[in-house]
Amino acid sequence: MQRVKKIGEGILLGATVLLLFLSVFYDKIQLPVALKVVGHMHPLLLHFPIVLLLIAFVIVWIPGNYVSEQFFKLVLFLAAITAVFTALMGIFLSLETVAEGSTLTWHKWGGILLALVGFVFYHGYEWLAEHNVRFKSFTIFGAILLIVTSDFGGNLTHGENFVFAPLKSNIKKQVRFEDAIVFNDIVKPIFESKCISCHGPNSQKGGLNLVDSLSIVKGGKSGHLYVSGDPVNSLLLKRFHLPTDDKKHMPPISKPQLSNDEIALLTAWIKNGAKYAVKVADLPAKDSLRILAAKYLSTSIAIENIQYDFSAASESTIKSLNNNYRVLEQQGIGSPAIAVLFYGRSKYEPKSLSELSKINEQIVSLSLSHMPVKDNEISTINDFDNLEKLNLNYTDITNDGISELKNLEKIKEISLSGTAITINAVQHLATFPSLQKIILWDTKIDTNQIASLQKKYKNIVFQTGYVDDGSSSIELSPPILESPDGIFDEELMIKMKHPLKGAVLRYSLNGTPPDSLTGLIYTAPFAIKSNAKLIARAFKKGWIGSMPIKAAYIRRGFKADEVELLSPPDAKYTGSGNLLIDADLGDINFGGGKWLGYMNNPAIVRFNFKKEVILSNAMINVLKLTGSYIFPPVLLEVWGGSDKNKLKLLGKITPPTPLKNEAGTIEPLQVDFPATSVRTIKIVAKPIAVLPKWHEGKGQKGWAFLSEVLFN
Repeated sequence: MQRVKKIGEGILLGATVLLLFLSVFYDKIQLPVALKVVGHMHPLLLHFPIVLLLIAFVIVWIPGNYVSEQFFKLVLFLAAITAVFTALMGIFLSLETVAEGSTLTWHKWGGILLALVGFVFYHGYEWLAEHNVRFKSFTIFGAILLIVTSDFGGNLTHGENFVFAPLKSNIKKQVRFEDAIVFNDIVKPIFESKCISCHGPNSQKGGLNLVDSLSIVKGGKSGHLYVSGDPVNSLLLKRFHLPTDDKKHMPPISKPQLSNDEIALLTAWIKNGAKYAVKVADLPAKDSLRILAAKYLSTSIAIENIQYDFSAASESTIKSLNNNYRVLEQQGIGSPAIAVLFYGRSKYEPKSLSELSKINEQIVSLSLSHMPVKDNEISTINDFDNLEKLNLNYTDITNDGISELKNLEKIKEISLSGTAITINAVQHLATFPSLQKIILWDTKIDTNQIASLQKKYKNIVFQTGYVDDGSSSIELSPPILESPDGIFDEELMIKMKHPLKGAVLRYSLNGTPPDSLTGLIYTAPFAIKSNAKLIARAFKKGWIGSMPIKAAYIRRGFKADEVELLSPPDAKYTGSGNLLIDADLGDINFGGGKWLGYMNNPAIVRFNFKKEVILSNAMINVLKLTGSYIFPPVLLEVWGGSDKNKLKLLGKITPPTPLKNEAGTIEPLQVDFPATSVRTIKIVAKPIAVLPKWHEGKGQKGWAFLSEVLFN
């Protein structure tokens, strides 16, 4: 027994010396592969020294001799040896990980010191026990060190302030839509909930810190986090979209994953230029980031918790009024107040506004921005007794319509930018008792009239846009495109405009970026009848030309009457065959439900027509996003005929394999063939079986993603 004890003490001494050696020469150590496996056992062993040290500390405080000295010495030895081996494993693990930050540093040194405490506790037991105060003080110090070190470890594994989180309030900051900042109130909360545990101020895996804008712009060891305006080639989104079992997928599969809405928000943020200080409310009404942010604010962050004296509308009524073009948003959890936002100018009808009479008491905010609202429809708004905010920007109303607004006793803000109203209409509105702000960008009201209004109505803020005095040399904002891109049928009218008077809009339809001297000049809406890649910029003398806006338009041709999926897509990226003919082209957020994804088998889809049609090509829209293992199909076949059981091969193509660092994009792959009369078309798309050698997932299978399929 004595020999076993000496061997054990020798192992303890040797391990402690090795621990001290590694702590001194930490930066110069190259870890062998075998020790990496040992390092991964750190989380398995660490619970033993925690429990054993706590038992030893408690025993010291128990009065009397209830525990034998032999048992106590055994507990001390086991506590000491497991503590030193846990610390060694922790060092091995930290040498392998790419994490940085003060949390890792404090946890590492806390673990080393805790191992030394265990060593001293075992070998210095008799000396410590000579003085009761010294003995108990040592246990207090050890217990505090144990708790603090465990807290740092918990932060590394489970997120910031894991141990003490229950002591802190988890109530989120309340923010009004009007006050919300894109980064602080939209992007940052997503990072804090899903990313900060690994990329915060104290734990910076890959050298990446997501706590503030400067650190985010700096990026990490793998490079910049995003490419402004280009979400397809942004590292952040590539990591989100990797298969969950890929070791580079973020967040790790063991951590809470981002929802599709959160990924869509970050995609829109990067596409919008990754702006930090801009307000959500200042984004264009149809901007995807603004629309997604409005939804996020109403569901994830409580909007100002105002108490109202009216009851809530029934869930069935709200559900019946809610659709893709008229969105009803509850203003905070449990609040009866509702904000109504209209989208899609072409889908607006006067009855869409009058139908809101069912909830006229609950509406506190109404946005009709860019809707074709006429003067004779305005009187409906008078029934909204509790309306506080009204947005009529770029509608068709005139002074006659404004004169119909009456009895809005609680209205606080009215937006009239881009309308034909004059000072007479504003003077009428200024008599409303609760009105605090009128927004008058891009109207016929000049600066002298604004000054006179401000002088007369001192309790109202008259907010106007930029006035060009000829001395500015700043970048123009991009043109506003009123014709959303995507699929169209026979013909589509393209409409653009710019809020700054005198701005010249130049564009191309072949994907060539225009400059101040080249490109077509936009003067009036025009029609397109074939596929087009629109790029447009705004120019004005004395100003820097705007960033380009881009849109792709694809003519549909013949639409199939029925779609059959003859091979099943992957369960993660599945849906009905109608996704391929619904005229809703998917974007790079392939998890948004607009793509069918195939990996383990070819995509085989059959399209049926009720009547025979003569076709000469099929265009299959596929996704190329190599960072997420998504490649164009290696083979596309088009089969056709009058009998679905007797089809012949009409044509096929073998798209080239993308090269390394090729930009991600949506690719329309067209298969041409001799004009053929058919009632059935079968598409076969074969995904790449082995990723190329240059790819980080070389040797693995790749994905093929399909969206719209068009026939001409």
